Amino acid sequence: MPHVMISSKKCTGCHMCELGCSAWHEGGFQPSRARLFADVNPTTAVIKGHSCLQTGCAKCQEACPNDAIVTRQITVTPAGTFAGKEKVGESVTGVVLVVDEEKCTNCGDCYDVCPYGVIHEHPERKVAYKCDLCDGDPQCIAFCQNQYVLAVDLKIDKADRALTVDA
Repeated sequence: MPHVMISSKKCTGCHMCELGCSAWHEGGFQPSRARLFADVNPTTAVIKGHSCLQTGCAKCQEACPNDAIVTRQITVTPAGTFAGKEKVGESVTGVVLVVDEEKCTNCGDCYDVCPYGVIHEHPERKVAYKCDLCDGDPQCIAFCQNQYVLAVDLKIDKADRALTVDA
């Protein structure tokens, strides 16, 4: 289950991850269209990162009445460091959840059930959009200037194990 993790303890709230994400997906620096984000409370200086857990959560996929949120196999090369998180080799093949825009009717069911608030309506295409780990090269991690803030979690879950059994 590869997914991006944001260390709220080490994040400075610079939003470079949002810039990298939006540049990759939207062709320009539009942080409001990033597939992950960091909430920064200016009063308390508390920073909370929000990113998709992919198949580790999958509530959006379960809620979709049109089966528009599908799994896609990708290979991700990890970057960043998280103490206490065991990594599995130099890269991992796993599955991520991707919105099939042809099937998406923008009903909003997935928006309502996402506990992390990271699936949204695309303002122009009027379909759901979410993190897809940039096809295995997460730009949020590439843009982050602090190697200890972002990392790809490479824990293997049931859906990923099925890939290795079938291969």
